[in-house]
Amino acid sequence: MVTMNPLQYMYYSAFKWKKQRALKKRGRLPHMVISVGNLTVGGTGKTPAAIALAKEAQRRGLRPVILTRGYRGTLKGPCFVSRGNGPIVTAAEGGDEPVLMANRLPGVEIIKGADRYEAGLLSEQGDFFILDDGFQHWGLHRAVDIVLIDAINPFGGGGLLPTGRLREPVDALKRADFIVKTKMARPSKELYTSGYSINGVAIPPPASSKFIYGAAHMPSCLASRDGVTYPLSHIAGKRVFAFCAIGNPAGFHQTLSSLGADIVHMAQFRDHHYYTEADAGKILRGAEGHRAEVILTTEKDMAKLPDTMPGVVALCIDFAAAADFYGELFSLAIYRGL
Repeated sequence: MVTMNPLQYMYYSAFKWKKQRALKKRGRLPHMVISVGNLTVGGTGKTPAAIALAKEAQRRGLRPVILTRGYRGTLKGPCFVSRGNGPIVTAAEGGDEPVLMANRLPGVEIIKGADRYEAGLLSEQGDFFILDDGFQHWGLHRAVDIVLIDAINPFGGGGLLPTGRLREPVDALKRADFIVKTKMARPSKELYTSGYSINGVAIPPPASSKFIYGAAHMPSCLASRDGVTYPLSHIAGKRVFAFCAIGNPAGFHQTLSSLGADIVHMAQFRDHHYYTEADAGKILRGAEGHRAEVILTTEKDMAKLPDTMPGVVALCIDFAAAADFYGELFSLAIYRGL
């Protein structure tokens, strides 16, 4: 039994009501749907994971489509963020993460919509759907559920929304076909055994796997807004003014430090913040005041910067899982009718 305060009880009662209502009219798309989601709000690395899964699907001869909510994007109703040739809307219109995925995934349709079933029906060429942030999206049938758990801060203190960061109790993991701990030092694979726990919290066994997988979010390069790339060594020993608006800024700071950057200042904004001209001026003045040699942000933030911010570079992150993870995942997908 989960102990809840009154606010959490109200939230969870509404959550269960919404779930039951959505399940009654759940849609089914004509091709396989794999969901990538989590238990907490923000910061587990779903976007790099969705990108990696789409690339793996392409390597296997499939035509993946990513279905995404497009959080805070102003466009309403289902719409294309990309038809496979880069973003056709702005980050403000389509959402920062969908635009990031559109930039990273040539040949992949990115479709935004609160109703992911309706969004999927728009696809013109896909035969494999990736449901982004879908563990609590009840309106679309999926064949496989992948749940990501941040190894650094797995359960956000353990409390449910709105006073904690959990969307559901940890016991909901029993629905997950695969459980993946993210932000590990290196990809890993552990046999699930009775009594398995993460940070002292008991974890139910994955529904379809005998293993708990670990994935690393590996920095791959630095990139400018015009597509010029630099090696990671570009920031080693340099004075770096960093800024971000992401769910886990501490992880970003830690990564930059591990690359040898001398972080002279780290400016933090609320997750999914859209930068104004005033923000741009403040950042540029801050960098000048700290005598920074490099102004650096995340890929997600880069998509939301005003045009008046030249010279900023973004850290590109790749999701790296054990090779066995994809083998087991796609074997299950084929078994279930891919």
